[in-house]
Amino acid sequence: MEKHEDRPTITIKLKPYLQEYLLFELRSNLVSKRNLIGILLHRFLEPRPEDIPAEFPKGQEYMTFTLPFFHDINVRGDLWVSPNNQEMFEHFVEWHFKQLFFHYMNDKVRLYHSFKKAILQFCADYQFTMNYINYEMLKKDYYRKRSRKKANKDLPLSVPGLSPECPNIYLLLN
Repeated sequence: MEKHEDRPTITIKLKPYLQEYLLFELRSNLVSKRNLIGILLHRFLEPRPEDIPAEFPKGQEYMTFTLPFFHDINVRGDLWVSPNNQEMFEHFVEWHFKQLFFHYMNDKVRLYHSFKKAILQFCADYQFTMNYINYEMLKKDYYRKRSRKKANKDLPLSVPGLSPECPNIYLLLN
């Protein structure tokens, strides 16, 4: 009998590629008080309302996490993550995944000089099976994020610190 078998669990709906990402990041489905998922799940756990029956969803779109014991929450009680909180959790994990992917790509594209090599290396490094995620999806996401980032970096037409009313700035810069 494993040490974690007697711990309570929570099942959350997540896209399959996000499940692969979390399993790689956590190295298991065990949530800790110190990892990102444990900190986030702790905020979303709430007592199940009496009018909502307990259900045990199964399927490809669900992931079950083993919970740690929290001092301020009775995890042995009837806890759940509401559908709205599940959606927020999924959006946060997806945002985290996309941030990681974008930063990884910015670094590796300079090294490999190829989007395809960088994307395939990302999938290899993070152990994606390419069953639920594909090259085209990642490429489009990177192009969109990169074009949005370029649009946000445009300099304003006037810089208040360098206005004619403040000639001392010019002297300090030279």
